[in-house]
Amino acid sequence: MSGCTQNLQREIKLIDYKISFDKLKMEYRYCRGKGHLQSKGEFQGKLSFVFTVNGDSTYIQFRDWIGRQTLYLQMAGNEVYAWDILNDKGYDTSQVHNLYPFLKILDGTDLTKFFWGFEPQLDSRDYLTDLYSDLNHVKISFVTDPDGNPFEITKAIFQFDKNNQIEIVINERQYGMNYPGLKKKIPQNILFN
Repeated sequence: MSGCTQNLQREIKLIDYKISFDKLKMEYRYCRGKGHLQSKGEFQGKLSFVFTVNGDSTYIQFRDWIGRQTLYLQMAGNEVYAWDILNDKGYDTSQVHNLYPFLKILDGTDLTKFFWGFEPQLDSRDYLTDLYSDLNHVKISFVTDPDGNPFEITKAIFQFDKNNQIEIVINERQYGMNYPGLKKKIPQNILFN
């Protein structure tokens, strides 16, 4: 019975929209959940994922539609590392940015904040410089679940043009819990391209 009470208390605390991001990280230490990434337009597809956030670090394991582990992503601060499990290749931050240029706008710190349920504050950042001139047409929006906590972000939408977009959707999020198996290191024998 005390476990139910504890979970209920966590839910009540999270409804307090005045809780700060730093206080949430300190109080719960971990956050875990499940979701999916969906691409619409020129490249269509859907990958499910599980994630664990520990403070300012995020660990994400993607699976394809038949359940195979396909991609493992680690974010620590603004550093992002990816491991393409199917092809046994690794990618460091600059290589990940080359593969997915929109991640120059929403970096590792922003994504970690999103996985905690907070909206990254992108308006104050001047990212439309020469470096990102090819990205100045990207629109990023964040959405809350109308049936859930009205202060908890559950979806990030990257709109590249009217036909191409990527959505990151959080289907489930649990505070104070983690998937310990996700906090792993990319094997040292993996070659970074």
